[in-house]
Amino acid sequence: MNTLYFFFSTGIWVAATLVVRSKNPVHSVFYLVLLFCNASALLFMLGLEFFALLNIYVYVGALAVMFLFVVMLLDITYTEIVASQRGYYPIAILFIYGLIFALYLYDVKVDTSTELWEHIQKPEFINYAKTLLDNSMFTYFFEWGSLAYQMDNMKALTPALYIHYVDLLLIASLILLVAMIGAVVLCLKKRVDSPLQDIYAQHNREFQKVVYTIKKENN
Repeated sequence: MNTLYFFFSTGIWVAATLVVRSKNPVHSVFYLVLLFCNASALLFMLGLEFFALLNIYVYVGALAVMFLFVVMLLDITYTEIVASQRGYYPIAILFIYGLIFALYLYDVKVDTSTELWEHIQKPEFINYAKTLLDNSMFTYFFEWGSLAYQMDNMKALTPALYIHYVDLLLIASLILLVAMIGAVVLCLKKRVDSPLQDIYAQHNREFQKVVYTIKKENN
């Protein structure tokens, strides 16, 4: 498991470095998607499945795709793209990265008898931890860590978000709503010199009164 942790951590900082150093914006968005995928893999390893899926759905599925389409709509000439290319080195790096990962998955062995786990399972450590919890001031609060061992992330987050901290959730939602409306209002541009149109009045006009001829006087 430590090897997987270092593997995905290395993938995160490599992808982040490529996002900053890449001169082609399309390639930068692709590296950003790779970064989000590695971060989601780390969250899966930590047991946070909900946050990992949320990271994939929101960032990879929505924001990264939106960035990609916006960048592709930009007027980037072909000469600028060719000038920023570095040949096939990034593709080779990604291929080697995937090959190492495939070889590791082929020969992976999960070692569950580590020294830390054996130390935690000792009765002396368990009794010492119970003594610290009994004498601590944090015993007056709810222990969310114990709840995580009894149910999955969705069942543990649902009462926390929608029962215990529903007021904070509503405040965060209102802040996001105000930010979205403010961005829309700031982007609107009303032209003063443009003529106003009444669609209802235009549709109700009689066509006999709309079309008329003008006779030109001959001098």
